[in-house]
Amino acid sequence: MKKIILTIMCVLPFVVLAQDKFEISGNLSKTVNDKLVVLSYKNSLGKDKNDTAVVNNGKFIFKGETAFGNRSYLALIPLKKDSLKRNTQPDYQAFYLEKGMYRVTGTDSLATAKITGAEAQTDFLLYTSLMDTMVAHYRVLTNRYLKARSAKDEAAMKQVQVEGRPLGVRMNAALDSFIFSHPDSYVSLDLVASEKAAVIDPKVFDPYYNSLSKRVMASFSGQKLAAKYQKAMQLSIGKTLDFTQTDDKGNEFKLSSLRGKYVLVDLWASWCAPCRAENPNLLKAYNTFKDKKFEIVGISLDETKAAWLNAVAQDKMPWAQVSDLKGFKNEVAVKFGITAIPQNVLIDPQGMIIAKNLRGEDLTEQLSALIK
Repeated sequence: MKKIILTIMCVLPFVVLAQDKFEISGNLSKTVNDKLVVLSYKNSLGKDKNDTAVVNNGKFIFKGETAFGNRSYLALIPLKKDSLKRNTQPDYQAFYLEKGMYRVTGTDSLATAKITGAEAQTDFLLYTSLMDTMVAHYRVLTNRYLKARSAKDEAAMKQVQVEGRPLGVRMNAALDSFIFSHPDSYVSLDLVASEKAAVIDPKVFDPYYNSLSKRVMASFSGQKLAAKYQKAMQLSIGKTLDFTQTDDKGNEFKLSSLRGKYVLVDLWASWCAPCRAENPNLLKAYNTFKDKKFEIVGISLDETKAAWLNAVAQDKMPWAQVSDLKGFKNEVAVKFGITAIPQNVLIDPQGMIIAKNLRGEDLTEQLSALIK
Protein backbone atom coordinates (compact mmCIF):
# COMPACT_ATOMS: atom_id res chain seq x y z
CA MET A 1 0.00 0.00 0.00
CA LYS A 2 1.31 3.09 -0.62
CA LYS A 3 1.12 12.43 -2.45
CA ILE A 4 0.17 24.64 -1.81
CA ILE A 5 2.26 23.95 0.71
CA LEU A 6 1.83 24.90 4.37
CA THR A 7 4.78 27.21 4.48
CA ILE A 8 4.11 28.33 8.03
CA MET A 9 4.88 24.79 9.15
CA CYS A 10 8.27 24.70 7.50
CA VAL A 11 9.82 27.36 9.69
CA LEU A 12 8.48 26.27 13.04
CA PRO A 13 11.25 25.26 15.43
CA PHE A 14 11.01 21.89 17.15
CA VAL A 15 9.64 23.28 20.38
CA VAL A 16 6.40 22.75 22.25
CA LEU A 17 4.62 25.52 24.10
CA ALA A 18 2.65 23.22 26.40
CA GLN A 19 3.16 19.79 27.85
CA ASP A 20 0.25 17.41 27.53
CA LYS A 21 -0.35 15.14 30.52
CA PHE A 22 -1.65 11.62 30.06
CA GLU A 23 -2.61 8.74 32.28
CA ILE A 24 -2.91 5.10 31.25
CA SER A 25 -4.55 2.61 33.61
CA GLY A 26 -4.54 -1.07 32.77
CA ASN A 27 -6.32 -4.14 34.02
CA LEU A 28 -5.29 -7.57 32.72
CA SER A 29 -7.51 -9.94 34.63
CA LYS A 30 -5.47 -13.14 34.18
CA THR A 31 -1.97 -11.70 34.26
CA VAL A 32 0.29 -12.99 37.04
CA ASN A 33 2.54 -10.62 38.93
CA ASP A 34 5.84 -11.43 37.22
CA LYS A 35 5.22 -9.23 34.18
CA LEU A 36 6.42 -5.79 33.16
CA VAL A 37 4.63 -3.36 30.84
CA VAL A 38 6.80 -1.14 28.64
CA LEU A 39 5.35 2.07 27.20
CA SER A 40 7.20 3.43 24.15
CA TYR A 41 6.17 6.94 23.07
CA LYS A 42 7.40 10.45 22.31
CA ASN A 43 7.84 12.83 25.20
CA SER A 44 6.95 16.52 25.23
CA LEU A 45 10.16 17.32 23.32
CA GLY A 46 9.42 14.81 20.59
CA LYS A 47 12.13 12.42 21.77
CA ASP A 48 11.61 8.66 21.92
CA LYS A 49 11.05 7.51 25.49
CA ASN A 50 10.41 4.19 27.28
CA ASP A 51 8.65 3.96 30.63
CA THR A 52 7.99 0.78 32.58
CA ALA A 53 5.37 -0.36 35.07
CA VAL A 54 5.23 -3.61 37.03
CA VAL A 55 1.94 -5.50 36.80
CA ASN A 56 0.42 -5.87 40.27
CA ASN A 57 -2.60 -8.16 40.52
CA GLY A 58 -3.21 -7.57 36.82
CA LYS A 59 -3.12 -3.80 37.15
CA PHE A 60 -0.63 -1.18 36.00
CA ILE A 61 -0.56 2.58 35.54
CA PHE A 62 1.46 5.16 33.63
CA LYS A 63 1.50 8.92 34.07
CA GLY A 64 3.54 11.26 31.96
CA GLU A 65 3.74 14.07 29.45
CA THR A 66 3.74 13.98 25.69
CA ALA A 67 2.97 16.40 22.87
CA PHE A 68 0.52 16.14 20.00
CA GLY A 69 -0.81 12.70 19.07
CA ASN A 70 1.86 10.10 18.40
CA ARG A 71 1.93 6.42 17.53
CA SER A 72 2.99 4.56 20.65
CA TYR A 73 3.31 0.99 21.89
CA LEU A 74 2.49 -1.04 24.99
CA ALA A 75 4.42 -4.28 25.40
CA LEU A 76 4.14 -7.02 28.03
CA ILE A 77 7.36 -8.79 28.94
CA PRO A 78 8.39 -11.21 31.72
CA LEU A 79 10.37 -9.85 34.65
CA LYS A 80 12.58 -12.94 34.56
CA LYS A 81 14.33 -14.36 31.54
CA ASP A 82 13.07 -17.69 30.24
CA SER A 83 15.72 -20.20 31.34
CA LEU A 84 14.52 -22.64 28.66
CA LYS A 85 15.02 -19.96 25.97
CA ARG A 86 11.70 -20.79 24.33
CA ASN A 87 10.65 -18.77 21.29
CA THR A 88 7.64 -16.65 22.16
CA GLN A 89 5.74 -14.15 20.08
CA PRO A 90 6.16 -10.50 21.16
CA ASP A 91 3.12 -9.33 23.11
CA TYR A 92 2.47 -5.70 22.18
CA GLN A 93 -0.06 -3.34 20.64
CA ALA A 94 0.22 -0.03 18.82
CA PHE A 95 -2.04 2.86 19.79
CA TYR A 96 -2.14 6.66 19.59
CA LEU A 97 -1.14 8.58 22.69
CA GLU A 98 -1.98 12.22 23.41
CA LYS A 99 -3.19 14.15 26.43
CA GLY A 100 -6.03 12.53 28.31
CA MET A 101 -7.10 9.40 30.12
CA TYR A 102 -6.62 5.92 28.67
CA ARG A 103 -7.91 2.53 29.73
CA VAL A 104 -6.41 -0.84 28.82
CA THR A 105 -8.58 -3.88 29.49
CA GLY A 106 -7.80 -7.49 28.69
CA THR A 107 -7.04 -10.92 30.09
CA ASP A 108 -3.46 -12.17 29.80
CA SER A 109 -2.22 -10.32 26.70
CA LEU A 110 -1.65 -6.76 25.53
CA ALA A 111 -1.86 -7.77 21.87
CA THR A 112 -5.53 -8.65 22.34
CA ALA A 113 -6.39 -6.00 24.94
CA LYS A 114 -8.75 -3.11 24.26
CA ILE A 115 -7.14 0.35 24.44
CA THR A 116 -9.49 3.32 24.61
CA GLY A 117 -8.71 6.97 25.19
CA ALA A 118 -8.43 10.30 23.44
CA GLU A 119 -9.48 11.38 19.94
CA ALA A 120 -6.45 10.09 18.05
CA GLN A 121 -6.90 6.59 19.50
CA THR A 122 -10.59 6.65 18.56
CA ASP A 123 -9.55 7.52 15.00
CA PHE A 124 -6.98 4.72 15.01
CA LEU A 125 -9.54 2.16 16.16
CA LEU A 126 -11.87 3.29 13.37
CA TYR A 127 -9.14 2.99 10.75
CA THR A 128 -8.08 -0.47 11.90
CA SER A 129 -11.70 -1.64 11.91
CA LEU A 130 -12.01 -0.53 8.27
CA MET A 131 -8.82 -2.33 7.28
CA ASP A 132 -8.74 -5.46 9.48
CA THR A 133 -10.56 -7.85 7.15
CA MET A 134 -8.59 -6.72 4.10
CA VAL A 135 -5.29 -6.85 5.96
CA ALA A 136 -6.05 -10.42 7.08
CA HIS A 137 -6.79 -11.35 3.45
CA TYR A 138 -3.56 -9.66 2.34
CA ARG A 139 -1.56 -11.73 4.84
CA VAL A 140 -3.11 -14.94 3.54
CA LEU A 141 -2.18 -13.99 -0.03
CA THR A 142 1.33 -13.04 1.07
CA ASN A 143 1.86 -16.43 2.70
CA ARG A 144 0.53 -18.18 -0.40
CA TYR A 145 2.89 -16.17 -2.60
CA LEU A 146 5.91 -16.94 -0.41
CA LYS A 147 5.12 -20.66 -0.46
CA ALA A 148 4.67 -20.59 -4.23
CA ARG A 149 7.94 -18.72 -4.69
CA SER A 150 9.74 -21.19 -2.44
CA ALA A 151 8.36 -24.03 -4.56
CA LYS A 152 9.19 -22.09 -7.75
CA ASP A 153 5.56 -22.45 -8.81
CA GLU A 154 5.21 -19.65 -11.37
CA ALA A 155 1.53 -20.37 -12.08
CA ALA A 156 0.61 -20.14 -8.39
CA MET A 157 2.59 -16.91 -8.01
CA LYS A 158 0.77 -15.33 -10.94
CA GLN A 159 -2.60 -16.46 -9.54
CA VAL A 160 -1.85 -14.77 -6.22
CA GLN A 161 -0.91 -11.59 -8.06
CA VAL A 162 -4.19 -11.69 -10.00
CA GLU A 163 -6.17 -12.11 -6.78
CA GLY A 164 -4.15 -9.42 -5.04
CA ARG A 165 -4.78 -6.61 -7.52
CA PRO A 166 -8.45 -5.95 -6.67
CA LEU A 167 -7.64 -6.30 -2.98
CA GLY A 168 -4.94 -3.66 -3.35
CA VAL A 169 -7.42 -1.35 -5.07
CA ARG A 170 -9.90 -1.77 -2.21
CA MET A 171 -7.23 -1.20 0.44
CA ASN A 172 -5.99 1.97 -1.24
CA ALA A 173 -9.56 3.23 -1.63
CA ALA A 174 -10.23 2.68 2.09
CA LEU A 175 -6.94 4.37 2.98
CA ASP A 176 -7.73 7.41 0.82
CA SER A 177 -11.28 7.63 2.13
CA PHE A 178 -10.06 7.73 5.72
CA ILE A 179 -7.38 10.36 5.03
CA PHE A 180 -9.70 12.73 3.19
CA SER A 181 -12.54 12.31 5.69
CA HIS A 182 -10.24 12.87 8.71
CA PRO A 183 -7.97 15.82 7.75
CA ASP A 184 -7.55 16.87 11.40
CA SER A 185 -6.37 13.46 12.59
CA TYR A 186 -2.85 12.55 13.66
CA VAL A 187 -3.60 9.12 12.23
CA SER A 188 -4.18 10.63 8.77
CA LEU A 189 -0.92 12.54 9.08
CA ASP A 190 1.00 9.34 9.81
CA LEU A 191 -0.75 7.51 6.97
CA VAL A 192 0.19 10.23 4.49
CA ALA A 193 3.80 10.13 5.72
CA SER A 194 4.10 6.34 5.68
CA GLU A 195 1.94 5.36 2.71
CA LYS A 196 2.04 8.33 0.32
CA ALA A 197 5.40 10.06 0.75
CA ALA A 198 7.92 7.45 -0.37
CA VAL A 199 8.12 9.22 -3.74
CA ILE A 200 6.75 12.76 -3.70
CA ASP A 201 5.25 13.68 -7.05
CA PRO A 202 3.35 16.95 -6.49
CA LYS A 203 0.55 16.02 -8.90
CA VAL A 204 -0.18 12.89 -6.88
CA PHE A 205 0.98 13.91 -3.41
CA ASP A 206 -0.37 17.46 -3.07
CA PRO A 207 -4.05 16.48 -2.59
CA TYR A 208 -3.09 14.39 0.43
CA TYR A 209 -0.61 16.91 1.78
CA ASN A 210 -2.91 19.89 1.38
CA SER A 211 -5.80 18.08 3.06
CA LEU A 212 -4.01 17.93 6.43
CA SER A 213 -5.01 20.54 8.99
CA LYS A 214 -2.69 23.17 10.45
CA ARG A 215 -3.11 21.53 13.85
CA VAL A 216 -1.67 18.18 12.85
CA MET A 217 1.00 19.77 10.64
CA ALA A 218 2.26 21.67 13.69
CA SER A 219 3.23 18.37 15.33
CA PHE A 220 6.69 16.84 15.25
CA SER A 221 5.56 14.40 12.56
CA GLY A 222 3.97 17.24 10.60
CA GLN A 223 7.14 19.32 10.70
CA LYS A 224 9.15 16.31 9.54
CA LEU A 225 6.78 15.73 6.62
CA ALA A 226 6.88 19.43 5.69
CA ALA A 227 10.68 19.36 5.67
CA LYS A 228 10.67 16.31 3.41
CA TYR A 229 8.19 18.01 1.09
CA GLN A 230 10.40 21.09 0.83
CA LYS A 231 13.40 18.95 -0.09
CA ALA A 232 11.41 17.07 -2.72
CA MET A 233 10.26 20.34 -4.28
CA GLN A 234 13.90 21.11 -5.12
CA LEU A 235 13.72 18.14 -7.48
CA SER A 236 10.46 19.13 -9.15
CA ILE A 237 9.87 19.87 -12.83
CA GLY A 238 11.18 23.31 -13.78
CA LYS A 239 14.02 23.29 -11.25
CA THR A 240 17.67 23.32 -12.31
CA LEU A 241 19.74 20.39 -11.07
CA ASP A 242 23.45 20.15 -10.37
CA PHE A 243 25.66 18.15 -8.03
CA THR A 244 29.22 16.89 -7.67
CA GLN A 245 30.18 13.34 -6.67
CA THR A 246 32.98 10.84 -7.15
CA ASP A 247 32.66 8.57 -10.17
CA ASP A 248 33.46 4.86 -10.42
CA LYS A 249 37.05 5.65 -11.38
CA GLY A 250 37.66 7.87 -8.36
CA ASN A 251 37.40 11.16 -10.25
CA GLU A 252 35.24 14.14 -9.35
CA PHE A 253 32.18 14.36 -11.58
CA LYS A 254 29.98 17.46 -11.92
CA LEU A 255 26.57 17.08 -13.54
CA SER A 256 26.77 20.52 -15.15
CA SER A 257 29.71 19.24 -17.21
CA LEU A 258 27.04 17.66 -19.42
CA ARG A 259 25.25 20.93 -20.20
CA GLY A 260 24.10 20.94 -23.82
CA LYS A 261 22.77 17.37 -23.59
CA TYR A 262 19.62 15.70 -22.36
CA VAL A 263 20.58 13.73 -19.25
CA LEU A 264 18.70 11.11 -17.26
CA VAL A 265 19.82 11.12 -13.62
CA ASP A 266 18.96 7.71 -12.21
CA LEU A 267 19.04 6.89 -8.48
CA TRP A 268 19.49 3.17 -7.95
CA ALA A 269 21.39 0.50 -5.99
CA SER A 270 22.72 -2.99 -6.61
CA TRP A 271 20.35 -4.46 -4.00
CA CYS A 272 17.24 -2.78 -5.46
CA ALA A 273 15.39 -5.36 -7.58
CA PRO A 274 13.01 -2.83 -9.25
CA CYS A 275 16.05 -0.68 -10.13
CA ARG A 276 17.84 -3.59 -11.74
CA ALA A 277 14.67 -4.56 -13.62
CA GLU A 278 14.60 -1.09 -15.22
CA ASN A 279 18.21 -1.22 -16.42
CA PRO A 280 17.41 -3.01 -19.73
CA ASN A 281 14.99 -0.19 -20.56
CA LEU A 282 17.67 2.41 -19.77
CA LEU A 283 20.20 0.51 -21.86
CA LYS A 284 17.82 0.46 -24.82
CA ALA A 285 17.27 4.22 -24.61
CA TYR A 286 20.99 4.85 -24.15
CA ASN A 287 21.98 2.82 -27.21
CA THR A 288 19.31 4.55 -29.29
CA PHE A 289 20.16 8.14 -28.36
CA LYS A 290 23.77 8.15 -27.09
CA ASP A 291 25.00 9.70 -30.33
CA LYS A 292 22.25 12.34 -30.28
CA LYS A 293 23.30 14.39 -27.26
CA PHE A 294 21.82 12.08 -24.63
CA GLU A 295 23.56 10.76 -21.51
CA ILE A 296 22.66 8.84 -18.38
CA VAL A 297 24.21 9.39 -14.97
CA GLY A 298 23.63 6.72 -12.34
CA ILE A 299 23.77 7.67 -8.65
CA SER A 300 24.28 4.51 -6.65
CA LEU A 301 22.95 4.31 -3.10
CA ASP A 302 25.21 1.37 -2.37
CA GLU A 303 27.52 1.28 0.64
CA THR A 304 30.24 -0.95 -0.81
CA LYS A 305 32.14 -0.26 -3.99
CA ALA A 306 32.39 -3.94 -4.96
CA ALA A 307 28.60 -4.46 -4.90
CA TRP A 308 28.08 -1.25 -6.87
CA LEU A 309 30.62 -2.00 -9.61
CA ASN A 310 29.65 -5.69 -9.87
CA ALA A 311 26.07 -4.63 -10.61
CA VAL A 312 27.29 -2.11 -13.19
CA ALA A 313 29.21 -4.87 -14.95
CA GLN A 314 26.41 -7.46 -14.68
CA ASP A 315 23.78 -5.09 -16.09
CA LYS A 316 26.15 -3.78 -18.77
CA MET A 317 25.67 -0.11 -17.91
CA PRO A 318 28.16 1.91 -20.00
CA TRP A 319 27.05 5.34 -18.76
CA ALA A 320 28.53 7.55 -16.06
CA GLN A 321 28.26 6.20 -12.51
CA VAL A 322 28.79 8.14 -9.28
CA SER A 323 28.42 7.39 -5.58
CA ASP A 324 29.72 8.49 -2.19
CA LEU A 325 28.94 4.98 -0.84
CA LYS A 326 26.76 6.31 1.98
CA GLY A 327 23.56 4.44 1.10
CA PHE A 328 20.45 6.54 1.69
CA LYS A 329 22.72 9.10 3.36
CA ASN A 330 24.15 9.86 -0.07
CA GLU A 331 24.50 13.65 -0.23
CA VAL A 332 22.23 13.94 -3.27
CA ALA A 333 19.59 11.67 -1.71
CA VAL A 334 19.64 13.62 1.55
CA LYS A 335 19.50 17.00 -0.18
CA PHE A 336 16.39 16.05 -2.14
CA GLY A 337 14.68 13.89 0.47
CA ILE A 338 15.06 10.63 -1.44
CA THR A 339 13.91 7.75 0.77
CA ALA A 340 12.85 5.22 -1.89
CA ILE A 341 14.29 4.02 -5.19
CA PRO A 342 14.21 3.69 -8.14
CA GLN A 343 13.77 7.36 -8.95
CA ASN A 344 14.98 9.37 -11.91
CA VAL A 345 14.75 12.81 -13.47
CA LEU A 346 15.29 13.90 -17.07
CA ILE A 347 17.02 17.25 -17.53
CA ASP A 348 17.23 19.34 -20.67
CA PRO A 349 20.40 20.81 -22.23
CA GLN A 350 20.12 23.84 -19.88
CA GLY A 351 20.06 21.61 -16.81
CA MET A 352 16.34 22.02 -16.07
CA ILE A 353 14.22 19.08 -14.96
CA ILE A 354 11.57 18.31 -17.60
CA ALA A 355 10.31 14.86 -16.54
CA LYS A 356 10.46 12.50 -13.56
CA ASN A 357 10.31 8.79 -12.82
CA LEU A 358 10.15 7.52 -16.37
CA ARG A 359 9.57 3.76 -16.48
CA GLY A 360 9.56 1.08 -19.16
CA GLU A 361 9.23 2.57 -22.62
CA ASP A 362 8.43 6.05 -21.24
CA LEU A 363 12.04 7.24 -21.50
CA THR A 364 12.45 6.14 -25.13
CA GLU A 365 9.11 7.72 -26.04
CA GLN A 366 10.00 10.98 -24.29
CA LEU A 367 13.38 11.20 -25.97
CA SER A 368 11.86 10.38 -29.36
CA ALA A 369 9.61 13.42 -29.00
CA LEU A 370 12.49 15.65 -27.88
CA ILE A 371 15.35 14.53 -30.10
CA LYS A 372 14.70 14.60 -33.83
